[in-house]
Amino acid sequence: MAKVSVIITTYNYGRYLKQAVESVLNQQFRDFEIIIVDDGSSDNTAQVLKEFENNEKIRVISHSTNEGLVVSCDEGIRKSTGEYVIRLDADDYFDENALLVLSNTLDSNPDVGLVYPDYFLVSEEGNIIDYVRLPKIEKEVKLLDLPANGAGTMFRRSCYEAVGGYDLSLKYQDGYDLWLKFLNRFKAYNVNLPLFYYRRHVSNLTLNSEKILETRRYIKQSFVDQKLKGRKPKVLGIIPARAHDYRDYLAIRKLGNKPLIAYTIEETLKVETLDRVIFTTEDKRIAKVAQSYGVEIIMRPSDLAKAYVERTVLYILDKLKEEGYQPDIVALLHINSPFKKAEHIAEAINTLLIYDTESVMSVCEDLKFHYQHDTHGLRPLFPKRLLRLEKETLYEENGAIYVSLRDVVTEQKFVGERTGHILMNREESVHIDSEFDFWQAEQLLKRNRSNLKEGRVERG
Repeated sequence: MAKVSVIITTYNYGRYLKQAVESVLNQQFRDFEIIIVDDGSSDNTAQVLKEFENNEKIRVISHSTNEGLVVSCDEGIRKSTGEYVIRLDADDYFDENALLVLSNTLDSNPDVGLVYPDYFLVSEEGNIIDYVRLPKIEKEVKLLDLPANGAGTMFRRSCYEAVGGYDLSLKYQDGYDLWLKFLNRFKAYNVNLPLFYYRRHVSNLTLNSEKILETRRYIKQSFVDQKLKGRKPKVLGIIPARAHDYRDYLAIRKLGNKPLIAYTIEETLKVETLDRVIFTTEDKRIAKVAQSYGVEIIMRPSDLAKAYVERTVLYILDKLKEEGYQPDIVALLHINSPFKKAEHIAEAINTLLIYDTESVMSVCEDLKFHYQHDTHGLRPLFPKRLLRLEKETLYEENGAIYVSLRDVVTEQKFVGERTGHILMNREESVHIDSEFDFWQAEQLLKRNRSNLKEGRVERG
């Protein structure tokens, strides 16, 4: 029985496979086995594998059809024998010291369930693009809401079995599923050495962002259901709307075939996690339209329409307290963001319940290049113009969803110090504060309706 099992998964990555396998065979640490799972490849993978058929350290599992990454990983782990397990995608490869450093870390830290390193980002041809240094757990980061790479992370087999392994119903985000399960039971650790080469190319699974985000929402919901075990916190949704915005009565202006407020009301009422939803406004005309969509109304004093929204939230909370209702969590949902969905709201609430945060806000990725002005003019905020990975991304507050613990909210703030996030795409993040924003929203609606007629479904 080997100390470390390396699971290499491959699907039509024959052009990279040899480098991945040889990066394991060339390890300084020698007590390992390699399980290669060929998930129904139709390229030259079989020919590459023939080169290693007599190597006693290697076993090959071949699928006649493509079963998917999660199934392949799970089968490889089940048929391996090592005390420690580490995954390697066939398009990536290890530094020669990877197994030595990571296994020694687990040996030296019996309370740690998994460990992961920094890594090099490499091009499709294998040229180093960047060194990705990850923040040190506890010293530099405490909120572990960004998972380690599924590949390149070493974990104890006993821990893997204790958390139930992979969820085989998932096609994407195997790393996120395991990450949540491990964090709930065991300690994570990382070493700031680049021991892994992560290849960036157009066919990366990680580039399929929409499928990843959808799967992540499912994972969070499943995890919360298991964690709460029937216990349900009281969660209040508040939808504020004022009569005078950049345009008078924007709240009930028609966007497509219904008033702007209808988009937020309809999606919010679908969220099962919310046990109560309040729409509040100072204007009777807006309130009448809102009421026609079946939402509970609480009128607010007109002076609150001109004040910070936190005062409106506290006003609603005081009113409900008089009725004997006191929520544990408050979700603030702005009507200016018509394309948020019920699943986004639910995900924000679930994120708060999963992680040790006081608040969660919705954001979108800011992929533009930013500059600051210094002595010689504009200086780039980042020294290199690179494709950013999740851990290096700038996030832009999109104004759609804010969720906080009730005790965090004061007259000066709604968002607490420890703040998590959910990611929405650019189209979902449209926030209407001008005529151009409204026009943009109308164009998205027209396009999506056209796509639906043609049988194509797009989000937003």
